[in-house]
Amino acid sequence: MQTVLTDYKEVTPEIIQRYDRSGPRYTSYPTVPIWDKGEFYSEDYVEFLEREGQSDKSLSLYIHLPFCKRLCTFCGCNKFITNNQDVVEQYLTTVQTELKMISQYMGPRKTVKQLHLGGGTPTHLSVSQLQKLIATVHEYFDVDFSGEIAFEAHPKVTRETHLKALYNLGFRRVSFGVQDIDSQVQKAINRDQTLEQTQKTFYSAREIGYTSINIDLVYGLPKQSVATFTRTMEEVNAMRPDRLAIYSFAYIPEMFRTHKKAIKEQDLPTPKDKIAIYIESIRFFTEAGYEMIGMDHYAGQTDELAVAQANHTLHRNFMGYTTLKGLSQIGVGVSSISDFGDGYFQNDKELSIYMEQIQQQRFPVVRRKVLDKDDVLRRELIESLMCHYYLPIQQFETRYEIKFHEYFSGEMESLKILEQEGLLSMDNHEIRLTKLGTLFMRNVAMVFDRYLHDKSRIFHFSRTV
Repeated sequence: MQTVLTDYKEVTPEIIQRYDRSGPRYTSYPTVPIWDKGEFYSEDYVEFLEREGQSDKSLSLYIHLPFCKRLCTFCGCNKFITNNQDVVEQYLTTVQTELKMISQYMGPRKTVKQLHLGGGTPTHLSVSQLQKLIATVHEYFDVDFSGEIAFEAHPKVTRETHLKALYNLGFRRVSFGVQDIDSQVQKAINRDQTLEQTQKTFYSAREIGYTSINIDLVYGLPKQSVATFTRTMEEVNAMRPDRLAIYSFAYIPEMFRTHKKAIKEQDLPTPKDKIAIYIESIRFFTEAGYEMIGMDHYAGQTDELAVAQANHTLHRNFMGYTTLKGLSQIGVGVSSISDFGDGYFQNDKELSIYMEQIQQQRFPVVRRKVLDKDDVLRRELIESLMCHYYLPIQQFETRYEIKFHEYFSGEMESLKILEQEGLLSMDNHEIRLTKLGTLFMRNVAMVFDRYLHDKSRIFHFSRTV
């Protein structure tokens, strides 16, 4: 059992000011902004699909369903606000075509160990549309129902019929995007689901039999304070979800028009107040019996995520933290990302271009990054810090046939500064984050990101505080 994290006296205004900077969340390394960007990388993607088809490993399959009925102004996801069913139907037909194309290039039927419907709002779709989509998945892949079969849902638009239908299709995990229960905070981000709606949807899922229910919250939203977020946490804890994800709001007005137009910067918590909310969330949920997983997830002490963290088999990808390490992730749909371990590919973000290219039997891949040995090495290092709060240096040296302190000689000065400031401890055997360091793990990971030192590039990342 982990120690309850309650004492953060080291978090001074000076520390906050020093480390409150723009930085990646490291759901990938290298990060998306430095990937190659061009017309299309369809042929390169096909090569990776064909190679993966020769492997006997199972797959992770992510399907992006981008439609929402209403715009949440805090959201940075790729989404489309529509009630036009013709557009939704056309998109689903295109996704079905893409699934067929992928299976053709991969060869014999592959087993899917992880299936995730993300969005947007997957439950924006009707029951019949969801059934048609999953039938197509079964047509081309073998789904292992002992794995992670999950979908995302908005409590306000998710009906009991959705929950029952998806349960009957084999889904046992659901993640509800609650974000915040406070009415003033919801109004500031253009949401209006009531606590009663959230509770009704949650308890319906529990009664139907879902074995893993996650609730997403977001801290750092406009009009939030420690007091208001504590009330939200109390209401959420009373429902006792199996897992929680508590994300930091990424306010990037230069990147998202809705942030610039609809969110007033003066309404946001100050960096000091924001980190106070974060610390309170750690204290609250660890005292409530949850294990802190990585930097933004929580799970019950016997949950698979907690066990994976203890066993050092936890993995971090574009969907957050997961127990399934080593699976290639195939992304389907507009803006979806595929991750083969040594190569990333992303579909076009424009709905019309995505559908047009698939209809022409061409993968609409417009971003690509093929990893070299140094990328793979640094990717594992950063993931180890983000998942387990430490790096076993000697194991790392053996795996990659390097001498750590020589290979990272350029990073040593920065690491020593972080050690002096209490963010980590370091010797010849390991690097380990301190309790203070877990708050600023993105800053520690940034030391090892070779691309951030390229002054010719302009990056738009969220603040690390």
